[in-house]
Amino acid sequence: MRKLIFITAVLLAMHASAQNRNYHSFPEDNAWWNFERFQGMCFMGGFSTESYSITFGADTVIGDFTYSSLRIPYVYFSGSGGCTQSIFPGYAGAIRQDTGLRKVFIVPPGSNGEVLLYDFTLEAGDTVRGYLQREIDTPDTVISIDSVLVGDQFCKRWLINSCYEIYLIEGIGSTFGLVEASPGCRTDMPGYSLDCYSLQGEVQYPDPVTGCPLLTSVYEPEKASPVFRIYPNPASGPFTVDISGPFTIRELRITDLAGNTVCTQNTGNQPNSFTGKLPAGLYILTMTDNKGRTFHQKLIVNP
Repeated sequence: MRKLIFITAVLLAMHASAQNRNYHSFPEDNAWWNFERFQGMCFMGGFSTESYSITFGADTVIGDFTYSSLRIPYVYFSGSGGCTQSIFPGYAGAIRQDTGLRKVFIVPPGSNGEVLLYDFTLEAGDTVRGYLQREIDTPDTVISIDSVLVGDQFCKRWLINSCYEIYLIEGIGSTFGLVEASPGCRTDMPGYSLDCYSLQGEVQYPDPVTGCPLLTSVYEPEKASPVFRIYPNPASGPFTVDISGPFTIRELRITDLAGNTVCTQNTGNQPNSFTGKLPAGLYILTMTDNKGRTFHQKLIVNP
């Protein structure tokens, strides 16, 4: 009997060890995420973009746990019409992870109680719960699970919202603003895009990417993305792309997820307005300026 108990304990320990080896833990320091927030159809027809980093501040003790604080050092805002700034520098909450449970918890700003932020044990068809679902009545569900290259390892990825192409990536978090609430499938809501993720000073995601600078108060406006508006996005028919700002955009290229070029338009030195219609799917709009820099935004076309 003792031998049987011993063997069982060893097998359980080996199983737990294998699970832990396969899990890519969430960072707790020396990492940052660069995001862009896009807003179209503001009051008076304006549109805007906000570029910002989320990184770690000092640890803090709340209740019985030690948390890693999140902060936004600086926000570069550019907009027109009635759009106003929505993201501001400062404290963005505090997080802790339970590697055994494969979950990450957050204490939101202004609160002393923690809420589930990420559950990296979800299976296809599971309902997504917690802080990311706080603003919708019908929570997202896991649509599909695959993997994506992060650094030199493949990490699990969960598609939880096809309307805004929101993914949860093990070890990185949400591609939709990290701690931003899901918009469900409401149209013309602000969109968030994960530009890049850096850990220990090394760019981990996406691959390839030329750089991922921490955006601070010395962030120079000329390094920011142009202000461009895709509306409606998601689209169910024709869509329009407007580009403005102190940039010279030479080319607009639209590709599908397989990397196939759907269309290309040379814009010359003039601000660009492009109207088109595409089959249902996810597309990447790539703009190239006169210095050879490229800027990207997602376009979602629903059936």
